[in-house]
Amino acid sequence: MESSTTCNCGAKHTGHICMLKSKGLTEELAHITDKPTVACFTCGAEANSAENVCAPVPL
Repeated sequence: MESSTTCNCGAKHTGHICMLKSKGLTEELAHITDKPTVACFTCGAEANSAENVCAPVPL
């Protein structure tokens, strides 16, 4: 799934998947996506915690 590298939620985005991807931090991404419970409504990225996506929706 293609995702945007621009975060739309302001300054809280430092740990969001979109920002980690844009910085090439693949190890960090692996840790926050290994047991997903939420998806980002904006880009569809799946994460373990709502804190790691811009617009969380439950899976």
